[in-house]
This record gives sequence, C-alpha cells and structure tokens, in this order.
Amino acid sequence: MTRSADLLRERRGLLLDLVDRTEVRDAAAAWTGRDNTVTARTDRVDADALLIRPDGCVARALPTGQDPDATTLVRALGTWFGQPA
Repeated sequence: MTRSADLLRERRGLLLDLVDRTEVRDAAAAWTGRDNTVTARTDRVDADALLIRPDGCVARALPTGQDPDATTLVRALGTWFGQPA
C-alpha cells in the first residue's frame, strides 16, 4: 500500500484517478512533469478523481460520472499548474 504522503514527496501536484477512468488520465496528460497521475483504489462513491496540491490540500474533486472537461478537472489543472505543455 502506498500512502498519499509518499506520493507527494516530489512536491508536485497529484491527480488520484479513483476509478481507473482513461479520460481522467488523458485530461491530465498535458501537465506531465508538473503533476503525477496515479490510479488508486478507494471506497469513496462520491468522486472519480481528486486533484491534490503539492501541500496536500485537495484542489478539486471530480464528482462521480462527471466529464473531465474544461469546466471541471482541466480548468482546475490549469488554475493550479499553469497552461498545458
């Protein structure tokens, strides 16, 4: 088991894909190098993904089934980690 603290050691953002959604990982691909994307297991049923800032605070939760489009996850990635590469 890996702890979130271990994943944040690099002092980069962290996108936890909680349900193994390809579109979540694809949405974050443009920020490779500024955040880490990890598929994780959880018992949560209210979120498909969590975007965590380098300080460990949750910057954005992607609600279950929501599209990671420009008004949700992609917008949050841009807000916290700048323009996509």
